[in-house]
Amino acid sequence: MHRIVRPLQPSRRARRAPLLALPLAALLAAPGVASADTAHAWQGSRQVVKVDHLRPAMKSGEGYGEKYTFNADFDGGGSFYFSLTISNLGLGDGKMEAKGRLTVGGEKFTWKKNLDDDEWSSGKPGFDVKAGPARISGTPTNLVMTAKANGAEVELTFTPIANPWRPRDGKVRWGDEGVSDYTVFPLMKVEGRYKKTGGDWAPLAGRGYGTHSWSSVAPYEAMRWALELRGIDGDKTIYMRELGAAEDFGKARIPYLLVTRGNEVLFESFDYEMKPTATLTDEKHDNRYVVPEAFILIGKDASDPKRLIRGKVTKKKLRKRREPLKKMNAAVRAVASQYSEPVSYDYDVDVLIEVKVGAETEQIRAVGRYEVHHLNK
Repeated sequence: MHRIVRPLQPSRRARRAPLLALPLAALLAAPGVASADTAHAWQGSRQVVKVDHLRPAMKSGEGYGEKYTFNADFDGGGSFYFSLTISNLGLGDGKMEAKGRLTVGGEKFTWKKNLDDDEWSSGKPGFDVKAGPARISGTPTNLVMTAKANGAEVELTFTPIANPWRPRDGKVRWGDEGVSDYTVFPLMKVEGRYKKTGGDWAPLAGRGYGTHSWSSVAPYEAMRWALELRGIDGDKTIYMRELGAAEDFGKARIPYLLVTRGNEVLFESFDYEMKPTATLTDEKHDNRYVVPEAFILIGKDASDPKRLIRGKVTKKKLRKRREPLKKMNAAVRAVASQYSEPVSYDYDVDVLIEVKVGAETEQIRAVGRYEVHHLNK
């Protein structure tokens, strides 16, 4: 059950990596890429998601990080959040943060545990990660998550409504610096149970979604900004990610867009247009980051140019603005800010998307979640 932890082998940029280990861990799930050192993204044809795409990559470089994130909303109210983050940043390789939250029946149960490399395990064959109070195992079409929170236990099984998806080969190759890898779980049926300490098991059912990503390059080395959009309308979903590559990789914009209906991929694109119609200039930060708060989407399907998409996304409200460096003490913050000055913006948005397939037009109308992460100017 125990994996081999590889010795530390710093990259040519490793001397900078430990400074932003915690604040940028959440960005490991950020998008894909293309250009100058040079970076190349989404090569070949679409791959079927396999167990191998689930297992921890366990790379040896200092910039390596990996993240599993799953969410669920339950019928009748309540929610579930599950996160595992692996990182080599700082002292020691293969460190794990396991955290999550179960909200049900008006009560909230949380867990959070930081683990050294010898305090968690990943088993083969198959996929099975045990991380303190949390565990994730199974296959791409039958994922089981369990956790013990403060006063509760939960067991949930995620099965696909929309099939797991990878943008073509799922990989971004950052020149000679390394690789990033992305797998998306657009929409899933969720069933399971929970119990409070000393109580009986009670059933849970709902729908969920998730992502799994890893990178051998630290986020702030690879990108200047990233954004993500998700909207769900019945059994239809839209999922969009974009990355603004760092100067070393040509400052390219690297997007991907997925629309699903049931288990069908209705539309996918890697070169659609995103045209901002309203922006926020962040006057609270010296970098005055610009955030698109409303935009239009236009594009053609990657494999069938007769399939067309158009849509608009408009701001409902800014839920949260975060400056991770402010959580650091003054001395560490002064050093870390030399390499990255991250700010994140989390929105509720109205999403209206139309996909035209021949004479048929499929519409998605939803309240979506939209996040923008700025790392550097």
